[in-house]
Amino acid sequence: MKKFLFTVLLFISGIWASAQPAMLQKVITVDFRNITMYDALMQIEAKAGFYFSYDNQLIKNQKRVSFTAANKPVYEILDLLFDNEYQYIIQNNKVVIRKKEVPHIVVRGRFVDQTDQTPVAYVSVYIPELQIGTMSDEQGFFSLRIPLAQHLALTVNRVSYYDTLLTIDSRNNPELTVPLAPRIMEENEVLLKSVQRHWLARRLIGTRQRLSSINLKNYFYQQKFQLGLLPGIATKNVLKGQQENKLSFNVLGGYAAQVDALEIGGLFNIVQKHVRSVQVGGLANLVGGSVNGVQIGGLYNYVGDTVRGLQIGGLANADKNAVSGVQIAGWYNESKSFTGLQIGGVVNHAARVGKGMQLAGIVNHTPVFESGLQLSGLVNIAGAIGKGVQLSGLVNYAKKINGLQVGVFNIADTLQGVALGPFNYQRNGKHAFSVSAQENGQINISYKSGSKALYNILQVGWINAHTPVTYYLFGYGLGSEWTLKRNVKMAAELVSLFYTPAHGFDTDYNNICFQPVFIWQAHKKLQLFAGPRLQYQLPAQNGAPAAYGGFRTNMIALNRSVHHPLDLGCMVGVNIF
Repeated sequence: MKKFLFTVLLFISGIWASAQPAMLQKVITVDFRNITMYDALMQIEAKAGFYFSYDNQLIKNQKRVSFTAANKPVYEILDLLFDNEYQYIIQNNKVVIRKKEVPHIVVRGRFVDQTDQTPVAYVSVYIPELQIGTMSDEQGFFSLRIPLAQHLALTVNRVSYYDTLLTIDSRNNPELTVPLAPRIMEENEVLLKSVQRHWLARRLIGTRQRLSSINLKNYFYQQKFQLGLLPGIATKNVLKGQQENKLSFNVLGGYAAQVDALEIGGLFNIVQKHVRSVQVGGLANLVGGSVNGVQIGGLYNYVGDTVRGLQIGGLANADKNAVSGVQIAGWYNESKSFTGLQIGGVVNHAARVGKGMQLAGIVNHTPVFESGLQLSGLVNIAGAIGKGVQLSGLVNYAKKINGLQVGVFNIADTLQGVALGPFNYQRNGKHAFSVSAQENGQINISYKSGSKALYNILQVGWINAHTPVTYYLFGYGLGSEWTLKRNVKMAAELVSLFYTPAHGFDTDYNNICFQPVFIWQAHKKLQLFAGPRLQYQLPAQNGAPAAYGGFRTNMIALNRSVHHPLDLGCMVGVNIF
């Protein structure tokens, strides 16, 4: 009974096996006239009476085909459609289309130093034409799966060793021992590219991937599209870093040679050479060459060469060459040379600003600023500013500036322009300690600093208003000085003064004084000056105490107003440098 059942099963399976090829042997006629691959397969399904199953990523459904086939078996029509590159597997009433597997061999071996036979680690071995390769381990062992051919040539590269070409005969495939000849190299021959030296890239791409790029030197290959998970876990493994892509998508992070259209990384993107168009990294973008387009990093962008376009970093942007465009960072921007707009939430630094603006929440810094604007919440620092403006909430400093400084403290070695603020200091400008006396007995002590075109006056003093109470005064003013003759100058000063009694602080009385003065340069560090003084009293809140009238002693009254008196007086004094 068992023998009988076994015989029946063999008979049925034989009939089933012979029926499966018959599906592909079925003769049909097709007429494909500029239709998509998808429509062509649908037409075959309708005429042959079965359906296809295939991977959409392997077969381009939208590719268009045009040919006719009359009374041909299905398998011949499929070979015409797929250029004889696919195989067909029958499952029930379904034909599975798969890429034909190319026969292959596995080449195994070990690299050793020719001089002492010690293992050589991290040797790159690859076939450039096929874009496949691997790297030896720490003990020098390697294993590479390659297509079966009569003769194959493997390229062997290792820094500090001579390049080797290894010929493989597929008919005889023993495990190889490959000696490598050491090569003494100059130090500049083994310098890493900027992105490979970067502290973050060294941690993200790993030793094997980084050394692979060093070994492979100028070997690069082009791909229109790549999809990767992490460096070393992607479409081309250790050769991944040598791939020049049009489109690059990295689930977590990627490492490539260059990108010419679009790159998106879930966490990071690392590129050896240049990036064109758009690069977006969830956390960081690291580029060894230039960026031309838009670069957006959730936290950090680094570029070893120039940037042309828009660079946005959630925390920081660092460019080691020139930036032309807009650079925006939540915390810090850095560039060697900059033209355009630089916006930093905290700090902007550029070794040179050609023409542009630096906007920072706290500090802007550049040794050379040719033309433009520095605007910061606290501090602006510049070396030489050709033509420009410094605006800050606290301090502006420039060695040499031709333009405008506006801040609480404005400091410059040489200022050709104007500084506006309570405290201005110009080393090569005007700064003097001044003592003066007025017709009403008022004594003034002032410090004048800034440029001759516009300087600040910080003034204190006291006056005896012919009352038992002594009054002190303080105020601030602006002045401008110009030369009439060699030792004769003239200045115009406008000062606002507040008066308070000595026994308590009360600034009820204040006035504004305009005082044109003539200056005689008696000595290099000594000036004598004198001139009229026009004094206007602002309205007082507490009426007109006797002391207020005493402030106008010996002055000529120009009007008789009690609340708005205008008087003419004079002053003499000395400036000490």
